Amino acid sequence: MVENIPKCEDWFIKAYKNGVYAAGDNLHHFYEAGEEGLIPPQPEKAKGLYRIGAEMGHPIHQFYWGNELNDAGQKQEALHWYQEAVAGGEMRALYQIGCLYEEGEAVPQDYAKAAQCYETTLNLDGYSIGSHNRLGAMYFNGKGVPQDYAKAFQLLSWAYNQDSRWGVFYLGKCCFYGLGAPQDYARARTYLEEMTWENKEANYMLGYIYARGLGVPADIKKGVALLQKAGDRADAKEELLRYRKTLFGKWVVR
Repeated sequence: MVENIPKCEDWFIKAYKNGVYAAGDNLHHFYEAGEEGLIPPQPEKAKGLYRIGAEMGHPIHQFYWGNELNDAGQKQEALHWYQEAVAGGEMRALYQIGCLYEEGEAVPQDYAKAAQCYETTLNLDGYSIGSHNRLGAMYFNGKGVPQDYAKAFQLLSWAYNQDSRWGVFYLGKCCFYGLGAPQDYARARTYLEEMTWENKEANYMLGYIYARGLGVPADIKKGVALLQKAGDRADAKEELLRYRKTLFGKWVVR
């Protein structure tokens, strides 16, 4: 094994350069992972490897090479290879094209085109969750598609049930305000408390729920703290006017 494993590299290179794209995948794995106890990883050699297959016209490697360029911030070149990949039938690249259109990177921002890309890739292995999330957010905000809260809730819920927490803010808003779903403060709290990032509106909604005891035992102190974290939001300031602190330091309803 010690003698033979290193020889794989040369054979993979020869096969790859002679048009066997699967050899490129094997070579990439050989560089990225190495062979435990025999060959150490050489990730620096893996960089740019997929360009060979991309230039040979292999759609899957055009997609992989596009991803490398995209990660490196070379959006225009990435778009070119994504388009080549889609033309060759590698539809996973269409999701990435949708992201570029949504963000306005390498192309003029076009929400409608982005939505079309996501719609096409809704059932695509590996990208269906991202497509459901991004398209759901677009329906919620009415960007590129008519605003439709029920459709947004349906798409985002599907992704949530696949263990994605990307859309919990939108799901929380739907349940808090009764947008596209029955108003349900307990459910809204569940979604909002799964957020791992700060958001003033989320703090307002959670503060409102706790201070008023909606679907949860009332906790005015906790509610007020969350409302204060909502900053200069008018709705949070108005809600804070409902409460006062007693001489003994306890928060109560005015």
